[in-house]
Amino acid sequence: MARAAHPQAMQPKKPGTTRTAPPKMPDGFPGKGRYRTYVAFETTGLIYLLMGFIILRAIWQLGAGEAGWNGVMDAYRNPIMIGFHVLALVGVIFVGVRFFWLFPKAQPPRIGPVRPPPAAILKGMLYSVWIGTTLVMTWVLAGGAF
Repeated sequence: MARAAHPQAMQPKKPGTTRTAPPKMPDGFPGKGRYRTYVAFETTGLIYLLMGFIILRAIWQLGAGEAGWNGVMDAYRNPIMIGFHVLALVGVIFVGVRFFWLFPKAQPPRIGPVRPPPAAILKGMLYSVWIGTTLVMTWVLAGGAF
């Protein structure tokens, strides 16, 4: 059953010529159906914000010298921080998979004289580029490139 929203939630700045229906929250919001996925997708923004603060703290500690950096590395070994990074990884994978699922649907029917490839091929190309980039970055960050 739909519940009532705030009465002025969608009120126009000027009164209109016709009366509008009072705003109502959609059925099942926010815990049922597609809304659960939408809320999970939007929650990843909070995870990215927190990751940004964590990265800024690490960069700030670089100015404190080796002792500050070792303190950051010790903080990263904390089980809570490891759990947060696992959650962040799940969030990034969730957003990436959702993007790749929606990307073929957002393509125009024609790009000049050329038609885009079928959705399955387009998804396969996107996933292969994503996996390839991940492998290259892992190789570089593990010290294999330099």
